[in-house]
Amino acid sequence: MKHEYCTPGIPDEEFHREPGVPMTKNEIRILSLARLQLFPGAVLYDIGAGSGSISIEAGRSMPDVRVYAIEREARALELIRKNAAKFGVELQLIEGVAPQALEPLPAADRIFIGGSGGHLDGIIQAGDRRLLPGGRMVVNSVSLFNGPRAFQLMEQLGYQVEAFQVNIAFSRKKGGVLLWEARNPVTIISGQKGDL
Repeated sequence: MKHEYCTPGIPDEEFHREPGVPMTKNEIRILSLARLQLFPGAVLYDIGAGSGSISIEAGRSMPDVRVYAIEREARALELIRKNAAKFGVELQLIEGVAPQALEPLPAADRIFIGGSGGHLDGIIQAGDRRLLPGGRMVVNSVSLFNGPRAFQLMEQLGYQVEAFQVNIAFSRKKGGVLLWEARNPVTIISGQKGDL
């Protein structure tokens, strides 16, 4: 018998997927949400939302959170709509390119940057202007350069910054043998904005 659960950790295969549309995988999603430290009524920006997995996990585990999923790709936006409907999560879809797409949004308590489309510096700087004092920003990076750059920028902006890298391998059966199959490492940078 299958039981409903409310903890983060929706299995990846339960999401609607589309080739070429990125998705933050289950274990990385859980760690990223832990670093966001969401609370009831928080305003969350999910920048570069991809398939919407962070937005949906956040909205599902804490329904009072106001989630703004910012995405520039039409295919990804449609995928987010489908996933939000499947999991019964209400969120605001913002079609546009960050950082410009952030300007009309209400001030944020939490910002997650899953994709930057080559605009990481501008997104972090604009995010900092939109983030309330004491707010938290979390950046996930799979590239060699974006992780250290995010750490450096957040430090320059006066954030208390932490970073860690996650290497995950799963057991897979191949030819009757059980082997470890590694996923790409992900660097998670999290920072808290100072109080005024």
